[in-house]
Amino acid sequence: MMLLFMLLAGACANYDSFVIPVVPLPDANYVGSEECAVCHEDVFEYYRKTVHYKVRDFEVAGRERGCEGCHGPGSAHIAEKGKIELIIGFNNLTAAQSSSICLKCHSGGPLSSWYSNLHALSDVGCNDCHKSHKVTTEKMLYKGEPELCYDCHQQLQARMQFPSHHPVREGKMKCSDCHTTHGAESEILTQMNVNALCYECHAEKQGPFLYEHSPVEEDCNLCHDPHGTIANNLLKQSDPYLCLRCHRGHRGHDIPGSTPSSQALLTSCTQCHSQVHGSDLPSQLGERGLTRYNSDCKGILVFNILIFHTHILSLIHI
Repeated sequence: MMLLFMLLAGACANYDSFVIPVVPLPDANYVGSEECAVCHEDVFEYYRKTVHYKVRDFEVAGRERGCEGCHGPGSAHIAEKGKIELIIGFNNLTAAQSSSICLKCHSGGPLSSWYSNLHALSDVGCNDCHKSHKVTTEKMLYKGEPELCYDCHQQLQARMQFPSHHPVREGKMKCSDCHTTHGAESEILTQMNVNALCYECHAEKQGPFLYEHSPVEEDCNLCHDPHGTIANNLLKQSDPYLCLRCHRGHRGHDIPGSTPSSQALLTSCTQCHSQVHGSDLPSQLGERGLTRYNSDCKGILVFNILIFHTHILSLIHI
């Protein structure tokens, strides 16, 4: 146990020393952002319009604000006519190192677990998506959604062109409606699991149902691909082929009757098993056939009322 603790402690120490570029610049002092504007006039004009420029001292107590809050003290850099080695230049930092500077201020909420995030683990840093000097789109992104995400996730962009897809390309949804780009949650989702996320919009599929379908309870992704499919309703395959991945299906009979005919088996399982997400009513084909819709309750209730009235009328006539 002690050996394991020492190994973990050593690993954390090495990781921190790699991530955090706390390298004091020699003989350098803070001179103020206005001094930076003398040479970087165009960048400074854009920077003045950002929220970073508007930060006040009490909001970053104990830390420097302005250009030098991120780039370090600039006196030596100015004295040596802009020598790049005497200032923190983000182009010379790794993704993890540059992100650690941002995290000095942006450390709350999901960003508290940034280093466990799939983006961070894939060597993606804050600067790959955000432009700190210029107001561009919402949250100072280089591009809006989904175009920014598609720069890396090109396979998912291709899936969004399939006939069945969420309305992202139509502008009615965006990637961040489902995904959190900064947190460490499973599959960087805005909810703890896939089903909880899907139920935010598809609440009618949640139940609880008296007769449930096991894959629905476990994971919506067992049947659906949320980024796009050829089959309808975001299904990974059309039925009956999707259903046959788990179910053996029926043995075909040419004579119609209580057993499905071979003709029916060549069309669609959901012609009979329409309530694949669950039902509160027993099936005509067995307890878990998932064939009867909940609204059938209304018809059953009316039928029972008619029987009751008929019985009452018969008693009156007697």
